Amino acid sequence: MNEDMAIIALVFIVIVGTTASEMFKQYLKHKQKTEVDGLADLKAQNQALIERIQVLERLVTDNDFELKQQFKSL
Repeated sequence: MNEDMAIIALVFIVIVGTTASEMFKQYLKHKQKTEVDGLADLKAQNQALIERIQVLERLVTDNDFELKQQFKSL
């Protein structure tokens, strides 16, 4: 009887351990995918901001803009 309980306990421990291990692996995969997606979003936002700054720089350094500013100040 004691041997049967030990075998059952061993099988139970192996099953629970394997299941927990697989669940942890799935969690790590999901976490890594989420981090990669977040990084891609940040890169896209950064690129959009760079493009906006370039447009603003072109507007401010444009000769017509400077001329308009001079007319406004008169």
